[in-house]
Amino acid sequence: MTAAVSGESIVIEGLHKRYGDTVALDGLDITVRPGEILGIAGPNGSGKSTMVKTLAGEVMADRGRILLDGAERDAEDLAAQVTIVHQEPQVFLNLTVAENLLVGREQRKILNRRIDAAESELLADMGLSAHTDTVLEQLPLAAQQRTEIARALAQDARIFLFDEPNSALTEEESEDLFRRMHDLADSGRLVILVSHRLHELVVHADRVGMIIDGQCRVILSGDDLTEDRVARELVVGVARDAIGDVEALADAAAARASSEDGPAALRLSGWTHRDGAFSDIDMSVGLGEIVAISGVEGSGARALVHSMAGFAPATGSLQVGVESTSEADGDARSAKAATDQVGFVGANRAENLFFNLSVGENLLSRLSVDISDRLGLLHPRTLRDAAEHLADQFRVKAGSVNDPMGSLSGGNQQKVAIGAATATRPRILVLEEPTRGVDVGSKSEIYRLLRQYADPEGQLGLPGMEGHGEAVVLYCTEDAEIFEVADRVCVIAQGRISGELTLSDYDDVESFAADRVHLEAGG
Repeated sequence: MTAAVSGESIVIEGLHKRYGDTVALDGLDITVRPGEILGIAGPNGSGKSTMVKTLAGEVMADRGRILLDGAERDAEDLAAQVTIVHQEPQVFLNLTVAENLLVGREQRKILNRRIDAAESELLADMGLSAHTDTVLEQLPLAAQQRTEIARALAQDARIFLFDEPNSALTEEESEDLFRRMHDLADSGRLVILVSHRLHELVVHADRVGMIIDGQCRVILSGDDLTEDRVARELVVGVARDAIGDVEALADAAAARASSEDGPAALRLSGWTHRDGAFSDIDMSVGLGEIVAISGVEGSGARALVHSMAGFAPATGSLQVGVESTSEADGDARSAKAATDQVGFVGANRAENLFFNLSVGENLLSRLSVDISDRLGLLHPRTLRDAAEHLADQFRVKAGSVNDPMGSLSGGNQQKVAIGAATATRPRILVLEEPTRGVDVGSKSEIYRLLRQYADPEGQLGLPGMEGHGEAVVLYCTEDAEIFEVADRVCVIAQGRISGELTLSDYDDVESFAADRVHLEAGG
């Protein structure tokens, strides 16, 4: 049971923070009360994560102050009082689960203390007891996120900040996390939840602050705290052309076609994972089609998507391309020829991007001869023009392509990751959880980009060398996202295809979700 604490509110007054030409916080004022869960919502790039990092002492504000117990606190003082769960797990992949749990609480110069009974019980509650001595890099993203949550809960902090903490968790794991948040709030801790999932904010938060353009525009509570009202407030932070994209996507959904109606851009035959995650997969993806791969953790669905991009060993036949195909048949050379034509964006943005480089450098990071002259030289102006063109095409919200990658919001970072992957003009674009932790406005933009890339007539790329892909494959766990963006879904259960669903056959996401869950259970 969480011990009770007493204390006063956190008061944030006039916080300002700028990254180059980008204004992240523009006079932010907000108060967090003990005993409540304060929800934070806003479009990507609105300043939510910057606010959280400033509260945690990870970022220094340019102006403004933060008061706790009525006294102004500096970054070092705040850091001693705060624990944070990030959207992208901030863990040590070379350490075990138990060692990660103890980081910062070793009480010695070297990490050699063993976890005690209470910590063992916490790991068991988080479903991690079987992995106590497993190095974290060997575990999936969901287990890494649960490890970070466990480490936060093990600390005797007064302020708990949750920044999209359940983006990689199952529904059951998420509900357990929210129960723990309520226990913390009931004990008098100060709890902040940043989330793009409107339902979770309405159900679990006592109040929701709407952060728009670095300011808290309104705080919703009581009868005003509804999903419709939060969604209406969010529209303020979404560009009108993005709203138009949502409508255009609805129109495009009516024209979705099955792969049986045309040539296959990607075809798998007898595709089998070498370590047994999946076997004898036969499937095809049609020209211009978006196909979702769905399956519970451990079903083989995630490994299947990885294998299409050459990141999981598999044998069998994988054919890429409509006009000139490359086939991976288990031979290393042929496999590379095929997967070289596949662009991949993984679930963890930290693994897709280079945070020590600028926005522009990230956008161009996968290109080579495409942006060099005949002598193989790279010219600064050419690079800048190319980066600015891609940033404009992918609607990346940044003050300049020279801004550091870390200054962008999660949604804009994701658009950079996708832009970098498509800049090489792969025939097939494969994505894992493409809008994890992304707000509704950025989601609509990403959906538009995926549809444009799959469309044989759609043009994305550098000036004078625009190209298009032939199909998009994505691994996704959210029914609403699959329903919105995919043409078909291929459901994997116990390493095999248990069935396929065509999205145009469904009038609502609820009926689709029911059939998908049935297939995930094995049909």
